[in-house]
Amino acid sequence: MSGTPFAQGRCQCGAVSFSVAAPPVTMGQCHCKDCQRASGTGHMSNARFRRLDVTISGETKTFAVKADSGNVNTRHFCPTCGSRLFGENSGRPGFMNVAVGAFDDHTWFDPQWVLYKNSQPLWDITAEDVPCYDGMPPPT
Repeated sequence: MSGTPFAQGRCQCGAVSFSVAAPPVTMGQCHCKDCQRASGTGHMSNARFRRLDVTISGETKTFAVKADSGNVNTRHFCPTCGSRLFGENSGRPGFMNVAVGAFDDHTWFDPQWVLYKNSQPLWDITAEDVPCYDGMPPPT
């Protein structure tokens, strides 16, 4: 990666930092129970980037779960402070989801979809003016 990055971020303690070279290919929010547990709140806000555009400094620990699709979702977090940073899904090789809250500046985030709308807690307000799905959207 060369030139000025699109965006940069880090974990809370700074042991892991990252930069992305290009804008995300998609952005959204997920209300599935796994994302609720991983985030500690009602949803996870993620931006998906081409893996080649993401540069990571520092070591992460991982935790993998099998999604309802059958794919393996691997979450990366800082082993020092526990900040959840990245996710990779075996069904989308070559891409990486980055937790939007980990970016230094995330004013560019504009969700394009909401997943698992049927699991959204009543108290967790998310975008209503974007396509919402009760699970994963149908393949395109």
